Amino acid sequence: FLLGFGTCQPNPRETTNSNTSNSNESNSNKSSPEKNKIIKVSSNFPDFGFMVSPADYTNKYSNEPIFRLKADFPTELPPKESMPKFLEIDFKTNPKEYIEAVRNYSFEGNLPEWNPFENKTREWYHIPWLHPNSESGYPPNGGTEGFRGLIKEAAVDPMQLAETQKSGYQVYAITLVNEYAGYTMGQMWKDPENPNPAATDKRYGGGFPHGTVFAKLLFTDAPEGTDTIDFLENPLSWNVYITENWNSSTRVVKKVNLLQMDIAVRDPRADGEGQTGWVFGTFAYNGKVNNENKFMNLVPVGIMWGNDPDNTENKVNPFPPKPVEEIQNKDLKETVVFPSKDLPPQHLGWNSRLNGPADLNTASCMSCHITAEYPQATSLVAPGMAPGGGAEPPAQGGSKEWMTWFQNLPAATPFDDRTYSTDFSFQVAIALENFFDVKNRNVQGSWASDYQIREFPISRDGTEDNLKAVDNNSNTKNKK
Repeated sequence: FLLGFGTCQPNPRETTNSNTSNSNESNSNKSSPEKNKIIKVSSNFPDFGFMVSPADYTNKYSNEPIFRLKADFPTELPPKESMPKFLEIDFKTNPKEYIEAVRNYSFEGNLPEWNPFENKTREWYHIPWLHPNSESGYPPNGGTEGFRGLIKEAAVDPMQLAETQKSGYQVYAITLVNEYAGYTMGQMWKDPENPNPAATDKRYGGGFPHGTVFAKLLFTDAPEGTDTIDFLENPLSWNVYITENWNSSTRVVKKVNLLQMDIAVRDPRADGEGQTGWVFGTFAYNGKVNNENKFMNLVPVGIMWGNDPDNTENKVNPFPPKPVEEIQNKDLKETVVFPSKDLPPQHLGWNSRLNGPADLNTASCMSCHITAEYPQATSLVAPGMAPGGGAEPPAQGGSKEWMTWFQNLPAATPFDDRTYSTDFSFQVAIALENFFDVKNRNVQGSWASDYQIREFPISRDGTEDNLKAVDNNSNTKNKK
């Protein structure tokens, strides 16, 4: 879509509100008395896109769960008294207490299956329309699998996780969102046949409200063969239906191990001039911690609430990872990391900004997420960010163009003014991309607006074609 600064007139791919409901019905909060019993739920969204055949499930995998999408989004904004209690903790003065409280809030009622249908404490939801293998979406062959609801997330380079990891692997993930985020998702998908991308853009009154929480679990198929990764011993493992490897399109049932947890919070104290409105946090799994509840083996890595846009020092921490106390950057004002004996070695992000084990060492949690938009007119990564892991920092690091990715963009603000902000959420951007890709194929036609912005995969692979987005998007901000 080509968006102006005034009133935006709908075109065939834009959306309007509808009274159509997308509520799941009466059984949405009832636990099944039998692990494999499928509760019949009325839903306007498919549950998954890739699964073994029904016969194979019955004959080989009937002890595994079958994923169900929870999208009975609230139609009214939750009351202020329902705000998460961790918002009483100052994330700047007590960052570790804050991030652990967010983790515990996210775990309450969702463990051990990470199944919001079984949560008796509060409502959590999934993001719809992550199920298909979109022709233009990211990642390739990446839609929702049918056992646990994981989607393809990222490739893992050799030695990215440990010096003893000689092979490449892949990461899959599943995200839950709380009732505050669920309200915005309900506004976007009020009409399941006509989603409203303006729901996450503040120019049209959209955006995720204060109190929003995203909680994402990331799993990897590492290690295999002769590779060893000591912190993935004593793993928390699931069997899932994923591709054989990152580049494959062939799906198989494989074991994956919990690697990382990411959280994102829309915190009112992160608002204001020069602020993002968001607080991000990352945890790394360490089986050697040996908690009886293996989810509690997730050790805090750090927290960030901005990109430190004034810090232009060009440094990276090459693979393999190192102890955090050796690489932390105490000059950063908007990232705090937590060295501890329980935290596995990390590579962090550019100049030691926050990034997790599955992420690039040349970026940061926020440098990627500020570009989340629909249509995706901007590269997820700046020129030179990928591939990561090398001993030398990118030649472009710290330049004016590079620092565009490290601005503190306010919540619900598009990186490119011609697009809709998806308010720091790539999964929301992927969902919209998937929906309109399928819709266009079904109607066997295209719209003139498809040609007004060149769209790019929501990808961090740094390919030449992907990075041409920088040259094509003249409205990309170079301020703030």
